[in-house]
Amino acid sequence: MKVPYSWVLIWRGLRLRCPNCGRGRLFRGVYTTYTRCAYCGWVFEREEGYWTGAMAVNLVITELLIAAFAIPMAIVLGTTQQPVAVPIAIGIAVSTALPFIFYRNAKSLWMSLDFMIHPVEP
Repeated sequence: MKVPYSWVLIWRGLRLRCPNCGRGRLFRGVYTTYTRCAYCGWVFEREEGYWTGAMAVNLVITELLIAAFAIPMAIVLGTTQQPVAVPIAIGIAVSTALPFIFYRNAKSLWMSLDFMIHPVEP
């Protein structure tokens, strides 16, 4: 059974690899992106403002994760009459940390999604 190409691109994005060849690494440091792929020469930043989509992906992932924990926590706190100071402190810390934690993955997934939407001819 052949795997759809879109799944291959998502897999490359999750592994932080070049969306074009799947072999080249995207990052040389924690947050520093290579300019182009070392194997195929693919230029990672296609145009000015290219990473705006990565910021949107990062925002969506962060907000979904926060909502996944905040909604059940609000239900539990509403039924048990517990103080809300600790969950608010945890929520502030998590909502501040998650965008930094998912920065690399959001950038990589954005490149894969963009490659699906706007493929480049060889």
